[in-house]
Amino acid sequence: MADVVVSFALENLKTLLIHEANLFRRVKDDVNLLQDDFGIMDAFLKDSEGKGDDHYLVKELINQIRDTAFDAEDVINTYMAQVIKQRRRNLLLKLLHCFDHAAVLHHVAEKTPSAKRKIENIYANKTIFGIEAQSHADEEAEQSLQQQRRRNIEEEDVVGFGDDTAKLVDQLLDQGRLQREVISIIGMGGLGKTTLARKIYNNSVIKNHFDHCVWVNVSQEYKTRMLILDILKCVGQVSDETNKMSDEQLKGELREKLKGKRYFVVMDDVWKPQFWDEIRTCFPNDSNGSRILITSREKEVASNASSTPPYFLPFLDEEASWELLCKKVFRGEKCPSNLESLGRQLAESCKGLPLSIVVLGGILANKEKRHQTWSNFIGNVNWFLINDDDSKRCSDILALSYNHLPRKLRLCFLYVCVFPEDFLIPARELIQLWVAEGFISVQNGRRNMDEIDVAENYLEKLIDRSLIQIASRRSDGGVKSCRIHDLLRDLCIKMSSQEKFYEVHVNSAYVRRSLNNRRIPRRLSIQGSRTASISKIP
Repeated sequence: MADVVVSFALENLKTLLIHEANLFRRVKDDVNLLQDDFGIMDAFLKDSEGKGDDHYLVKELINQIRDTAFDAEDVINTYMAQVIKQRRRNLLLKLLHCFDHAAVLHHVAEKTPSAKRKIENIYANKTIFGIEAQSHADEEAEQSLQQQRRRNIEEEDVVGFGDDTAKLVDQLLDQGRLQREVISIIGMGGLGKTTLARKIYNNSVIKNHFDHCVWVNVSQEYKTRMLILDILKCVGQVSDETNKMSDEQLKGELREKLKGKRYFVVMDDVWKPQFWDEIRTCFPNDSNGSRILITSREKEVASNASSTPPYFLPFLDEEASWELLCKKVFRGEKCPSNLESLGRQLAESCKGLPLSIVVLGGILANKEKRHQTWSNFIGNVNWFLINDDDSKRCSDILALSYNHLPRKLRLCFLYVCVFPEDFLIPARELIQLWVAEGFISVQNGRRNMDEIDVAENYLEKLIDRSLIQIASRRSDGGVKSCRIHDLLRDLCIKMSSQEKFYEVHVNSAYVRRSLNNRRIPRRLSIQGSRTASISKIP
């Protein structure tokens, strides 16, 4: 996330230079050099993205760059505030001659050389330090591991989905709709989309109805050619000659293999809206009821593939949540009566997310089945799910959605989590805060849109990506209030605290200790009713 912070500071510098050009005639070179310094930092962070967890040297350097960016941002904002203050006194022309702009800007510049030199040294010695670009093989290995983790969680225990399965099977078998049709299952990470799709795929009625049934794992980084070859292997033999074909020839080969056949293809874990455009010509439309089922976290994937409304997978209800937790913890045995009430509370705290329930069940299965042991989890379930070493897979699966966000949306998403747990967030207030924080930038191509319009568009994008849930809508259809799942919120809070973007506290005494230890965040959200002592914190 540090790359987003530095980019944000760099944008502030650019804005300052453009809108206050008349103030910088004597110090323009200093400002340009400062921009260059931040540009180098930004480039390093982009080049090092994803390596911070494994390379302590990179991690330390990123921390220094982030702190430098924060310091520079403070000075820039102070400078802007001073200029605005002087203008309000209508003394600008006079004060321009006595207000030392150069001194302020040099104060910013003084904070960048040290980090810049470290960056240059890293670039010069990156081979020695072992900081190389991640190889394609490494990326594929990591992607394969993530897919396996997700499948292990989602397919390990199947509970519920009876109504969902019935509705989708009926839609797939509908003989009144013979045109080839794409149906999408949409929902947040860990909701059970793959589990539901697998349950449908393995349904005996489905198997008997279609001539070909094919399952394809897509994921974030896919190769269209490999996907087509995987499908070809399922519907016929793949020869050496086939492997030598061009991509277009492969598409034609698959189209011929499927021609006249009623096929059912599941495309699991699709992320990119353009995915369907790349493969649609492979699938003939012979008006025989062929179907393609897509699972995705992103609504735009569904709308780009078909005009058919997507199926939004709901959260599990309380009874299904409890059933799933029992299945994971007790493996077919009955829950002891003295643990049932406590267990139901723990299941309910997962807010219907199967991922949370399965991972929590795995933790509890390895603990003593005692009331006192389970009591330690009350009020702390999400902390265990996010921070427990054995539960890292839970964080990894949810973090995929954040990592896939465009950089312009990342700060906006993280900022949502400063609101209290289970809070209905007023959309208008959230949007205004984004604008006030400077997270919203209006591009040149959007001159007919103001910052509020752009911010509303950002909110809709986060909703479409299954990261934010709509709580209520206005009469005109706009979002009135929204919420975020507790587990996602706790993950965001952890990430933001690590990057000093903000910290959330419900205990003012802990805030005092935190500040005394010089863990000073950029923003502080103090929640709860005991806030009387805030003014006493130095």
